[in-house]
Amino acid sequence: MIIALGDIYAQVPRRDQVSELMRDTQARVREQPGCISYEFAETLDEPGHFLVVQRWRDLPALEEHYRSQAFSTYQEEIGEQLLRSSELRLHVVSESFQPVGSSPADPRDDD
Repeated sequence: MIIALGDIYAQVPRRDQVSELMRDTQARVREQPGCISYEFAETLDEPGHFLVVQRWRDLPALEEHYRSQAFSTYQEEIGEQLLRSSELRLHVVSESFQPVGSSPADPRDDD
């Protein structure tokens, strides 16, 4: 599995346009073969600083994504809305598991 983690620094006055572009991109990319997950999120302490977390089946699937229309459209539209260049790091993961004893939180446990 390939995990791609990225930082995107948008101009704060353009956050709404960037968010809409990211929502559209998420929807299109999640349908691509080999995409396990693809999510954007804005950080809590720095408005305009977005993270992208991608999980791909393998490197060929990620490379195919880079040749896709969804990626090309995103790159064309995001460029003028950035403060600086985005940063992306790829991680090759041979194994991923949920630790023993961990489970999704149940909000009823907070009572």
